[in-house]
Amino acid sequence: MASTTAALIALRENLAEAEEPILRALKFRIKLPFNGKLYSRMPWIGLSRFDVRLYLQEFERAWSGSYRHGERPLSTLWLPKTKPDRLDVTADLRRGYVEVLQQLCPAGDNPRTYDDACRGDFDALWFLSKRIREAGVSVGERKLKDADQETLALYKAEARENHRERLIELLKDEEQERTVTERVRGKAEEVRLDPDIAERLFRELVFPTTLKLEAQVILRFFQPS
Repeated sequence: MASTTAALIALRENLAEAEEPILRALKFRIKLPFNGKLYSRMPWIGLSRFDVRLYLQEFERAWSGSYRHGERPLSTLWLPKTKPDRLDVTADLRRGYVEVLQQLCPAGDNPRTYDDACRGDFDALWFLSKRIREAGVSVGERKLKDADQETLALYKAEARENHRERLIELLKDEEQERTVTERVRGKAEEVRLDPDIAERLFRELVFPTTLKLEAQVILRFFQPS
């Protein structure tokens, strides 16, 4: 459902600044092997090597207070000085990222590249998380404020029935997705990343995950408990 209010247009223009860091991080990561063993759970602890490395990184960030003011961690484990949030698509982001990565990286597993692979993953995921969260929450809230009575009634009806997929269809803006895709392809060329890869990342991961978060915003508004 397209929306073109001045406030929403300005908000979307600000979000464009988050795209280039994502593309640069992805460009670095896909030069390395996929390294599937990084993401496979180790049976004796139920976590993957990636989970462990990520938690150690985020524990330091959490201890320093990084997650007190809106930024969200990627680890699903307990972290100090961090409050849970109902608006959360972390599991979707991490799962979708690994799926896209498997399609883009050279096949194989090379433990010598694990450190670099994790560094690339952390950067890509943190940039993706920041962009998706800012877009999902801010745009979702703006769509609520800008909605006319008919649209608001549609949101309310679907939210009260907990029809998440129908809400997502209402919130989807194909024209805006085309605009972002064209811009992202241009930025990919500037950083010497295949534009088709950039488009795939946004169409298969960024857009659907952002819409899930927008839908959560609507659900929270009409289901406050």
